[in-house]
Amino acid sequence: MTKKELRDQIKAQIGRMKAAQLDTASLYVCLQIIGTQEWQEANTVLLYAALPDEVDLNLLLQDAEGSDKRVILPVVDGDTLLLKVYDPRHMARQGKYQIMEPTAQCKTLDNLDEIDLAIIPGRAFTRQGARLGRGKGYYDRLLSSLHCPKWGVAFPCQMVKEIPTDPWDIPLDKVIE
Repeated sequence: MTKKELRDQIKAQIGRMKAAQLDTASLYVCLQIIGTQEWQEANTVLLYAALPDEVDLNLLLQDAEGSDKRVILPVVDGDTLLLKVYDPRHMARQGKYQIMEPTAQCKTLDNLDEIDLAIIPGRAFTRQGARLGRGKGYYDRLLSSLHCPKWGVAFPCQMVKEIPTDPWDIPLDKVIE
């Protein structure tokens, strides 16, 4: 199966899920992460603002705010991701994909080594940490620069036995479903 065929298959499977199923699965993923030692000890976490067909991390964002963690969110800038420090006062639906992103008023994170834990979206994953993104390469370019634990988050239908990979694909340390 090609990457495009796998992306299309997973997109269709997610599309058949009801909103309540997506919400329940997202909650389950977030609760698993919150219960980990890595999350508890992290001071700075990289999250993302979810598209409608991605695991929603709002519970992680709330938990991070409540425990004084610094949250970093990506902003699409051309063909790269800028990493911005989350500030709830400066969020807008301005992004390339019409998702909530930090505005220009938010500070850019210059030192990626400050990130203690990165939560990464994807279209499909294997238990061994292989990840298939949406095909634009944004996270592939970012992952090679991160030196912290990198965890994928997935709905059960996004877990597959095998993903076609390229030499530049960076495996994740763990995938939580």
